[in-house]
Amino acid sequence: MDDDRRSTEQETRAAFTAILCADCANSDDLPVLDVLRNTVRSCPHGVLVRSRCQLGQLWCHLRKTAGAGRGAVVLVQPCDTDRKPLGAVLLVGPIRTADDLAAVAQWLATTPNTTDGLPAHLCGALPNPQHASRN
Repeated sequence: MDDDRRSTEQETRAAFTAILCADCANSDDLPVLDVLRNTVRSCPHGVLVRSRCQLGQLWCHLRKTAGAGRGAVVLVQPCDTDRKPLGAVLLVGPIRTADDLAAVAQWLATTPNTTDGLPAHLCGALPNPQHASRN
C-alpha cells in the first residue's frame, strides 16, 4: 500500500501546465518550442500550451525594450492529475541561451512545484499589481 501511495504522490507532484509565451518565443533563434514540446511529451501529466502573453502585451513589450532583454518566458502551474492548481504560478525565464533552455527542460522533466533546481536568473518575478496603485 505504501508503494501505491508513493506512486500517486509522485504522479501528483509531476503534474503541471506550462504556458509558453508565443510573443517572446518567436523572437529568439533558440528552438524553445521544440525542446519544451519534446520534454513535456515525456512527462506523463505535463501539458504544454503556446499562448499570447498571459502577463499582458505591455509587460512583454516593456521587458524587451527596457533593457531586460529578449528571451522566452514560460509560466508553469503545478497541479494535480485532475489539473487542479497546487500553488502559485511560477514565472520561468527569460530563456536566452542554449544552457538556459537545457536547464528549463531538465527542471520540467523533474517535479516543477517550485523554482528550486533552476538557476537564479531563470526564476522570474511576477509583476505585483499593487505597485501600480502606488503610482
